[in-house]
Amino acid sequence: MTAAELVPVIGLEVHCRLKTASKLFSACPLKNPGAAANSATDPYTWALPGTLPTVNAEAVALAVRLAAALGCEVAEESGWDRKHYFYPDLPKGYQISQHARPLARGGAIEVPDPEVGPWATRTVALQRLHLEEDAAKVHAGALLDYNRAGAPLVEIVTAPVIRSAAEAARVLRALRLLLLRLGVSDATMEDGSLRCDVNVSLQRRACSAPGVRCEIKNLNSFNFIERAVTAEVERQEALLAAGVPVTPVTLRYDSARAAVQVMRVKETELEYRWLPEPDLPPLRVDPAAAAAARASLPELPERTRMRYCVLGLTPLEASTLVDEPVLGDWFDAALDSLGPRGPALARRLCKWLTVELIGRVPPAQLASAKVVPAALAELVRMLECGEVSAPAAKQILDLLVEEGGVPGGIAAREGLVLEDDDAALTAAIVSVLRGYPRQVAQYRAGKAELWGYLIGRVMQVLRGRADPQRVHKLLVVALHSPPPGDDTI
Repeated sequence: MTAAELVPVIGLEVHCRLKTASKLFSACPLKNPGAAANSATDPYTWALPGTLPTVNAEAVALAVRLAAALGCEVAEESGWDRKHYFYPDLPKGYQISQHARPLARGGAIEVPDPEVGPWATRTVALQRLHLEEDAAKVHAGALLDYNRAGAPLVEIVTAPVIRSAAEAARVLRALRLLLLRLGVSDATMEDGSLRCDVNVSLQRRACSAPGVRCEIKNLNSFNFIERAVTAEVERQEALLAAGVPVTPVTLRYDSARAAVQVMRVKETELEYRWLPEPDLPPLRVDPAAAAAARASLPELPERTRMRYCVLGLTPLEASTLVDEPVLGDWFDAALDSLGPRGPALARRLCKWLTVELIGRVPPAQLASAKVVPAALAELVRMLECGEVSAPAAKQILDLLVEEGGVPGGIAAREGLVLEDDDAALTAAIVSVLRGYPRQVAQYRAGKAELWGYLIGRVMQVLRGRADPQRVHKLLVVALHSPPPGDDTI
């Protein structure tokens, strides 16, 4: 069997840590990943005798909000189950999850599809969304940190409809943007608050029979996901080409070798010995609460991207704003202050935000910065109307970042407003030409390189407070049409 006869079939199981103050089944506070090991534990975390779980209502509300954004059908009643496995990161010897009756089913996520076009999207169907508790973290040398044990996780399972390694990475990127936009998770892949298991199989073209599914565990990088899926597809292709059947296994990705490694033969559902959680009642969600969650949703990332397309931004500019929600919110606030605007003005505002302002203020500090969106909008408008030059606008922006205030007031105080009176500009030009008669004569005799010298002297007299293009036009007129009766220029 050749690789050309095979089609990758890929599905994701995305685990996301919810942004709550405490753990899923106890009041134990959650701490930042950098906290001292085992400093965020309690008797329930250690599974001490006599401790019982209590559901965190905040975690349920965040999960319902996410389900609403994904278009899932939220169950009025869902259940809790025990998933048994014996490993040091799980003190109880089982994990409380939702197996038979998940919180939500169905839904989909809209994902960019650059293979079709720069603004094209594709809808990737979801199977389910459920809550579960996290396990402890294993460190090098078999040391264990139980700070994250019991942290609230939501698991999002896609349908096996993803077509390539690159698309798998795009799906996870889209999910991360949604999580950030909704504020339900920090979605930081480096600390494990967003990680992904990838199921990969190969199916014959024009054949409905599924291939053998293998699972790559705990990927926490977009690049690693793409490379790991590519490596697993190549591994399965090589096995089938050699006539060796693929067996269901669990794998890990070795980034140093850019290869997948088999960890164990894949467990069956029977091995987990699923059973209903006896210490928790069914989880009930009021339909009115689910409806309220849907009604309170913000504009979702792909809808925002399309809005920026209509504004006239490029795909790259739109992605820069959408990928960093703080920037997108700041841009929208500044845009509202601009009033009527065309595509050119919107793009100029985007450039001044994503290049000039971010070069001075990191995105994480924008909320507390002295410069506000309305001030940047006014600065861009002044630049567009020719009230200040681009170098002057950068000076004004420096002062806005340093002290806040209003661009117009700073421009007037610092003498940065452009002179827009043609008579005053012409008077400055005439004074320069009278002061440099030799250079004027040489230019008129054909020494074209003196143009830059003359216009430089004019801008010096004006102290840069003039539109260079307007000065250019008036200087042309003065050099080729001297005033009647004035033979000095």
